[in-house]
Amino acid sequence: MTSLMPRGIKIYYVANARLPTEKAHGIQIAKMCEALIEAGADVEVIAPRRATDARSLKDFYGLRVDVPITRLPTLDWYGRGRIGYWISSFVFMFAYRTYLRPKRRERAILWAIDVDQFSFLFVPFLGIPYIAEIHDAKQWSLPFQALFRRAVAIVVINSAVRDALIRAFGISGDKITVQPNGIDLAMFAPDKDKAAARRALALPAEDRIALYAGKFYSWKGLETMIDAASLLAADARVYTVGGDAGELKKVTGRELPANLTAAGAREYREMPMWLAAADVLLLFGTKKNDYSYLHTSPMKLFEYMASGVPIVASATPANRAQVTEAEVFFYEPDNGESCAETVRYVLSHPDEALARAGRARESVAGFTWEKRARRILAAAGMQNFL
Repeated sequence: MTSLMPRGIKIYYVANARLPTEKAHGIQIAKMCEALIEAGADVEVIAPRRATDARSLKDFYGLRVDVPITRLPTLDWYGRGRIGYWISSFVFMFAYRTYLRPKRRERAILWAIDVDQFSFLFVPFLGIPYIAEIHDAKQWSLPFQALFRRAVAIVVINSAVRDALIRAFGISGDKITVQPNGIDLAMFAPDKDKAAARRALALPAEDRIALYAGKFYSWKGLETMIDAASLLAADARVYTVGGDAGELKKVTGRELPANLTAAGAREYREMPMWLAAADVLLLFGTKKNDYSYLHTSPMKLFEYMASGVPIVASATPANRAQVTEAEVFFYEPDNGESCAETVRYVLSHPDEALARAGRARESVAGFTWEKRARRILAAAGMQNFL
């Protein structure tokens, strides 16, 4: 593979995050670093020292390469409410400033990932060129203005975020590159037999299964899943992978119907097996939350597309920015009846469903983590080294 990076240049990937973590941002960080390393980059993750799983990023996420990580000392008060989070984050900020300031004499670049609203504060003043990766729209503030003004490139995950940043900060569109999240095609390849996957997971062989794989957050519109499951009692069993029944009830404020099974949190490396076991995959999104409706670029969608299993997705602008009706089946956001009707249609039209799933598999090939890394480095002015 041709190296993307000039020899001797290092990427410091700064993330105010617990790593490893089961949350999506941890997967995104791990897979991007893997792609950069496989492309020839010398990568070092800079993160706070927090109580977490003792395994390496490679072992936790099932990566092909080791991802070096330096954990800087901080107060691990992140779980003690907003004040605790702020205090811990500011300690981490001073720690990374102390650690990185001497690196300005090196041939280095920083990669600042959007985890919160302020832990990047020192990044523009370290004397090291940096890429700012932003995952949702921001209101104007002086710190963000400084971050964007001095960045060599700004990465956003969809055009709605780009347009919002241009309006709020007056940034030139030429400085912003739109790069949706990515996919590991080899990991989610559709070469897993459904019957074998169900045996491995102890799932009923005869059931028709609609699956949602993801964490439970209030902004995802998961109430629609419960409404749809209630209407699908005679047609399908709905499974969720990402949390237990108590978590789902707490997030939605709903009781769960008898045909909805919350299988709990599972390791990321187990996800391809769960997708392969399903007859249809569910992707949600709600009009009640701007991030969900407009700004997200769900990695889950790309994983679904790579699996070769038919997809039923909320017709939000964020989802429509990535796929069309040639590849997935859309339902009306926040409408459980529409979702249930669409699931029934998929189950009763298997040839059409598999044809769309095949087109989804073909179209997602352009969204690998490796290609994303190459496009971002080119946008940062490193195209001469591609």
